[in-house]
Amino acid sequence: MNAQPKARPHANGDGVGAQLAHDLRQWAHEQRFALWTTFGFVVINVCWWLAYAVRHRTLPYASMDTTLGAFDIAHLMPSLILTRGVFQLIVEALLILCMLCIAEPMMGVWRTVGSALASAAIGVVLGLLLCAGFNTLLQDKAIIYHVSFTLSPLVLVVGALFASTAFAYQQWRRRIRLIGYTAILVVLLYGGNPGDYCMLVAAVAGQLIGRAMAGPPIEDDAWHWQYSSSAEVRRVLGSIGIVLALGPIVAATSRSHAGPLTGLAWVLSPASVNTGKLASCMHGHITNGCFEQYELMRASMTGDLIRSVLPLLVMVALAWGVYLGRRTAAVCSIVFYIASAVITVCYYVVMPSVAANAAMPFSGRALETCLINTLVPLIYAIVLIIELPAFSIRTKERPLRIGLFVLAATFVVCAAIYLVFGLVRGDDFMPRPGLRVLLAELSGRFLPVGFLTNTRLAFVPDTPLASFVYQGVGVMFWIVFVVVAFAWLNATIDYDRKAHARAEELVEHGGESMSFMATWEGNEYWLSGTKRSAVAYRVLNHIALTTTGPFGDPEEWMSDLDEFARFCRDHSWSPVFYAVHEPARDHLAKLGWHSIMVGDEMVIDPQSWKTTGKKWQDVRTAINKAKREGITDEMGTYEDAPADVQEQIQEISDQWSQGKALPEMKFTLGGVEELKDPRVQVLYAIDGDGVVQAVTSWLPTWHNGRVIGWTLDFMRYRIGSYNGIMEFLIARMAQRMHDWGVEHPDEQIRFISLSAAPLTGLHSASDAKPDDTSNIDGTVMLQHSLALVADLLEPVYGFKSLYNFKKKFQPSEHPVYICYPDSALLANLGIAIVRAYLPTLTFRGALGMLSSFKPKKSDDKQSDKKKSTTNTSDARKTDAQPAKPDKEPDADTAPKDAPTQHAQE
Repeated sequence: MNAQPKARPHANGDGVGAQLAHDLRQWAHEQRFALWTTFGFVVINVCWWLAYAVRHRTLPYASMDTTLGAFDIAHLMPSLILTRGVFQLIVEALLILCMLCIAEPMMGVWRTVGSALASAAIGVVLGLLLCAGFNTLLQDKAIIYHVSFTLSPLVLVVGALFASTAFAYQQWRRRIRLIGYTAILVVLLYGGNPGDYCMLVAAVAGQLIGRAMAGPPIEDDAWHWQYSSSAEVRRVLGSIGIVLALGPIVAATSRSHAGPLTGLAWVLSPASVNTGKLASCMHGHITNGCFEQYELMRASMTGDLIRSVLPLLVMVALAWGVYLGRRTAAVCSIVFYIASAVITVCYYVVMPSVAANAAMPFSGRALETCLINTLVPLIYAIVLIIELPAFSIRTKERPLRIGLFVLAATFVVCAAIYLVFGLVRGDDFMPRPGLRVLLAELSGRFLPVGFLTNTRLAFVPDTPLASFVYQGVGVMFWIVFVVVAFAWLNATIDYDRKAHARAEELVEHGGESMSFMATWEGNEYWLSGTKRSAVAYRVLNHIALTTTGPFGDPEEWMSDLDEFARFCRDHSWSPVFYAVHEPARDHLAKLGWHSIMVGDEMVIDPQSWKTTGKKWQDVRTAINKAKREGITDEMGTYEDAPADVQEQIQEISDQWSQGKALPEMKFTLGGVEELKDPRVQVLYAIDGDGVVQAVTSWLPTWHNGRVIGWTLDFMRYRIGSYNGIMEFLIARMAQRMHDWGVEHPDEQIRFISLSAAPLTGLHSASDAKPDDTSNIDGTVMLQHSLALVADLLEPVYGFKSLYNFKKKFQPSEHPVYICYPDSALLANLGIAIVRAYLPTLTFRGALGMLSSFKPKKSDDKQSDKKKSTTNTSDARKTDAQPAKPDKEPDADTAPKDAPTQHAQE
């Protein structure tokens, strides 16, 4: 490995944008070989094009082709560097960059270069020999020896990618190899270019070279329950299903059309049907070149082309369901692929025997086509049957029954329409078919064109109506099948109301400061085996994002972390523990999990509460101002409050919502609906005229059935209320709990949590550091990115202002973390968190939010304070105008000291 460059120390004044830019520069330095190589590849191709363009000469693409029969190494080698168009240049440049960016940090420059060149040389020599030998065994020597082919520039770098897997952790090693070999086999099996064999051999050679350089992997602690075999089985089989689904697309666009599974080779063929020759073939006048005309005729029919694409969508849906562990998808895939194999055999073997004129129904390669198109889906179905226990996620029975009935009914109706029309309007076809011929062609009306390769046409439609029926019955069936397949995929299991009721009970048995949020709408629940503890979560982007940590019996919390993660793996979700404290973070770190600090929870000890000293000046000022204004505080539940107070609370919340460019945040940020829970205490400030000036809500925390703490959630005030109103309410809550502890020493409240402001985990972005010995997982860059996002959102939500506001109460700080098992989740995790907090955000709403990102001018700050519905900008100026203990600040100029945003992360 190359020595990693040392990070430049940042000054505290550096902005997060500058630090993120430094992260990018450091990444570019670590990937300098990959970047320069890709840049050189692009420059060489552009200069080559320009050189011929300036001289008005045609690019010599023909000199870059060769064949196995007339092999010319001089023609072949330039294709390792030169491309045939802009699209190929862009795609292969991105792939080269991606491969080298993975390999270089793991192996260093010289190992990357050595493994790439060595594996490329081995791949070219042995790959071409393998191609010739394989096709000779299949008796295709005459065909493959005359196929023109080139090499891909990816052959030069693919070996380095696979060599680097020997230096990677087991999880990344499996992913790179699985995705890499899958992509190579797609191109090889469905394209068949001899150069694709070179790619495959280069990859295998690179993997062996990497193993020789790195030695056997040392991973005593890497193989544990995270990498469960069932999850790997689902991923592998799902990826294979994607190969089978996307392969025909490769076959259709391949220049070689020599792959073992090339079934759609004629779909995009530049040739066209010779109608005269086709008619002669169908009447038996000639036999030479007839099968080519049959295939071109099928490919020229729009309905047949659509019928060939729709099954691919079904296969993609089923493959994705298999990847996710859906048992329905696995069973449907088994039925689908067994049916494909059976229909193929029927079409090639059974049906021709019942046809009236079955002489020469196949070309010479038909047996091979039949064999390959039968064995591949059949083997895949058999493997799925063997591994069926790995698919444990079940779907609703009603959609399954309805879907099966609809499919069966659609098939019967379509087949009946085809047969009846063929018998009644037989003259609309050429030649006129009989019943046996119609039956022989019945399966062909539903099979994709690729399955019909190398078979003769018994008849063709001769009128528009006949053409519509001939092509339309199969299209209609597959359209229905696509809809049913995706409906099955989305048929989720019913919400478990019993689990929710049990979770409501468990949260009152034991929890942490933020555990009550687990009872809010939108969460699902995992219960431990003893049903004495639980975890609340919601699935977003296939990530099971928890609402804080486990709750219930504290003795089970650490084991719950392990068991919940197993549960997620069984359901093909990625577990992520959100807003957990250090004990949970430390436990997961021992299992190899990563973590990011996302905030500091502010905690007050009510038993030691006091407001004496200079640091408490603003709080004392707020309390004194409330007394002079005749404002008092009232505490109770929302249901017990008078009706006019309830209406005013709703009014205050609506004022806040109307002043925001973004919708109200959710997930761990409560609103009016959450404070209506009878277990939640509402503390509000009301003046002598009965006008509610501000309101807060406090969530309970229990231990053995007794409330031991309160956590601040809802925190909003009325427009025009006096400065310091929120300090007054929080101070009164602390004083109330202090007095309660004095009056009831056996029922003392242990803590008051002010929660944590979202995205304030880094006091400075320069505090970011990885949680392991490398930065391959991009943790530092992600932390800097989150800090940058926090800066952008500051004018909208005032997270930092909220953080600084809470510091006034001199709380103790307790960090909270996101814990995740896999660094590959980072991008997806960020999207899942945004969706959790802003589930109703639309694209239009996001555009409307952009205006809030503009920084305000300094001379507008005073007017903004008067007009703003929030207090975020005011909180930033609190320290600039400190009020004296015995003299209140002017109401028009002094800042309101508390943001109106939610208090909880």
